[in-house]
Amino acid sequence: MIAGARGVYALLKLLPVQRKVVLITREPKQITVDFALLKQAIQRKHPDHRIVVIKHKKLSSSYIPKAFREMYHLATCAGCLVDGYIIPVSILNHRKDLRIGQIWHALGAIKKFGHLASGTREGPNPRVAATMRMHQNYSFVCASGQVPASIYTAAFGIPAEKIQPLGMPRIDYLLDAETMRARRTEILDRYPQLRRPEDQRGRTVLYIPTFRRGKHIPYTQLAAAFPDHDDAPNTLVLLPHPQDKSPLPEGGNTIIGSEFGVLDWLSVADAVITDYSAVTYEAALRDVPLVFWPYDIKDYTKARGLAVDYEAEVPGPIVTSATEAVETALKLRNPDYREFRSKHLNYVTDRDGALPEDPPACADRIVEALNLEPEHKPTPSSTPA
Repeated sequence: MIAGARGVYALLKLLPVQRKVVLITREPKQITVDFALLKQAIQRKHPDHRIVVIKHKKLSSSYIPKAFREMYHLATCAGCLVDGYIIPVSILNHRKDLRIGQIWHALGAIKKFGHLASGTREGPNPRVAATMRMHQNYSFVCASGQVPASIYTAAFGIPAEKIQPLGMPRIDYLLDAETMRARRTEILDRYPQLRRPEDQRGRTVLYIPTFRRGKHIPYTQLAAAFPDHDDAPNTLVLLPHPQDKSPLPEGGNTIIGSEFGVLDWLSVADAVITDYSAVTYEAALRDVPLVFWPYDIKDYTKARGLAVDYEAEVPGPIVTSATEAVETALKLRNPDYREFRSKHLNYVTDRDGALPEDPPACADRIVEALNLEPEHKPTPSSTPA
């Protein structure tokens, strides 16, 4: 099957290369913030290039015809960006001048993934990963800090020099004050109960756990521990993974926040409760207090494994119960993330971890790394006087 695909692709590569950039995402429903910003950057810097966005499907019989579309666009594009493992990108033999960038879909990693998780209960089968050349053929991989860069080298199984300090477009999104004010207004208009006078003590707490394959997440347990006082109307916002089938609480002071993205919810968050999620990095860029509730850390470590020394690296208090998680989230104030950012996000912050005065234009950096040809503008011919 793979040999046949490579044969077809060899023929497709005989077609002319077009002024076209292909963005391939594993997001099944809507284009991500990262790809939306990359589209804008391409349109701004290379208006003569067409943009094709492809939503990659998992390997199945229905995927075969879609694979030919992906192969055609890969064979004829000037550059490609992906945000996950894309089969044709890894298994095919591409033109030497085709640059393929991996932006991944998280700013960093607390849990193991890719080759680091190979052979674990939740990770890929090593033999299948080798056959499918998992995470091969990248010209560069975007990183936001030195710790994620070292993890990516092992997780993607690529040389360290291919990891480039380009950041991710979502960093520009999170650090843009006007954008976040607009998202905050949208959410408060949709959920007016989150609007509180400055003298009122209520808080908005997000619960953003890591997805567990085949495991229920204790949303109802956390909601039951959440206080409901008239003098301090706190709100718990649950943000389950799209594939999560865990029971969810109804009513009360709980909101199921699936209508807005995680990045947007950070514009109204007073605190975040999580476990092994990369939202840690995004909340650290917004200076949102973080509480870590790794209720199943022993089992999770066996099932997948952690990419960092958890107790040493997570930038917030670690708790052992739902009640403690809620109590801590409601009282935590003014975190100092400079030390964490100076190691994990130092490619996009100041050297000491302080936030930059202006967003670092990560989308522009990534587009520049594709080395797209500039728009050709013919020189006017001179005519004799």
